[in-house]
Amino acid sequence: MKPWHCFVATLICASSLSLPAFGAEAARSADISKRNLKPSDFPQKQELAPGVYAYEGLHAPDADGTYISTVSLIVITTDGVTVVDGQGDVPQAQQMVDTIKKLTSQPVKYVVIASEHGDHVGGNAAFKAAYPNVVFISSPVSQRNLANNPNPPTQTVADKRTIRMGKTDIQILNLGRAHTGGDLAVYLPKSKVLFLSEIYLHDVFPAMRSAYPTEWVATIKKAQAIDAKWYVPGHGFVDDAATLKSHLGDALKATAYVIDEAKRLHAAGEACESPKNCPAAQKANWGPYSDWALRSSQAPIAIWKVYQEVEGKLP
Repeated sequence: MKPWHCFVATLICASSLSLPAFGAEAARSADISKRNLKPSDFPQKQELAPGVYAYEGLHAPDADGTYISTVSLIVITTDGVTVVDGQGDVPQAQQMVDTIKKLTSQPVKYVVIASEHGDHVGGNAAFKAAYPNVVFISSPVSQRNLANNPNPPTQTVADKRTIRMGKTDIQILNLGRAHTGGDLAVYLPKSKVLFLSEIYLHDVFPAMRSAYPTEWVATIKKAQAIDAKWYVPGHGFVDDAATLKSHLGDALKATAYVIDEAKRLHAAGEACESPKNCPAAQKANWGPYSDWALRSSQAPIAIWKVYQEVEGKLP
């Protein structure tokens, strides 16, 4: 080969090696370090519409030290405040209370428990302490599961409920089972904000410890059919509206991919007796989702949960 041919070939090889592994887009992750952020950079908030704020606290670190954000919604009206999902502990929830008090003198009247998991309800005592008359609302399933919680839900939404606060309508929606089995969503029709809580994990590997995998896919599709501008996740970065809408479709694809891969492993006879005893995880091919946040801890759980579904053992 002539010298200049070697030079051109070297450039071509170097260029191809620098391409992202999957398509034109680099690997995505909700890991805060991927955006050069530190735990001390949180909490963060942004106004999505007048009086409507996405609030990002921090989830406890994963086993490998990865941090992702936990997202809450704050809706300020002329007749009080509604919070959708709290934070994982009292100090973090107190930070949110302090933020609300800087934004408005209106009291928090409702806390909607869209996810019953501890990283969303663990700090609810801070709301009760600051606003003694606050009402906690959940799905009937979550109410049962939180019966022993110090601040249990006293009102439930089995299908749909609209709360009117001043001139703001707040729709609480039960779109179906997804990440928790007691999942709720909240829609603000005037500002077209749809808060999906853990129905939508933004660039987070599908986490399924109490999920209903196939139903989760159907629930995301119902959410996509709602006329929203903002699709706000329960975990992961709150990016611009167009990105969040597009990436909700990616979350749907990721969930379906994980289900299909787990079904493939099941059909091949790969063992997964429990999340801690799941040799099948070593045989899995997670493709474009292998670098998503929490994959190492959540993949065995997801396989086990899909196995339960395939074998008719889901609760």
